[in-house]
Amino acid sequence: MGIRGTNYKRAALRRLAFAAAAASTFACHPAYAANQTGTATSVVVRPNTLVKSNDLDFGTLISGPTAGTATISPTTGARTTTGGVTTVGAAAERAVFQGTGGFLLITVTGDDSVTLTRAGGGTMTASLVRAITTSGGGVTLLGSSTTLLPSGVQTYYVGGTLTVPANQTPGDYSGTFTLTVNYF
Repeated sequence: MGIRGTNYKRAALRRLAFAAAAASTFACHPAYAANQTGTATSVVVRPNTLVKSNDLDFGTLISGPTAGTATISPTTGARTTTGGVTTVGAAAERAVFQGTGGFLLITVTGDDSVTLTRAGGGTMTASLVRAITTSGGGVTLLGSSTTLLPSGVQTYYVGGTLTVPANQTPGDYSGTFTLTVNYF
């Protein structure tokens, strides 16, 4: 064996020495374990049920010297503004409801507008728009009363346009609306 064979032997001895040192290091230290908890959730519903999973949230807005609007699309959840309204952050969401219908026909109705009120005074009004997806997919915009032929699970989205007056009083505004699904 020449120089080349000796270099291979030295490299092999170095690897063996390193492995022995590593093994003795691990043998000297106690083993530790880490635990972390998780959460599992589920909603069980009866047939012909409607469950809300998200509220309609126009997000944080700045009211300028001119009136404007903030719109949440029921089909995409995107937020847009017009006039003197400026958005702050990205915390805007469309309302989401899920229904389970086992029958052939349903009608979807509900409030066409909602008044948002601030504690201490001040109101704003939002017109509402509804959309639906069925188990088969695709989103359909709904009028004030629509009859569909769905099967399985339907997801209902509610968006709308909030009218924001010029120099609207700052504060938290909220209101409630109703979505009604009749199963036939």
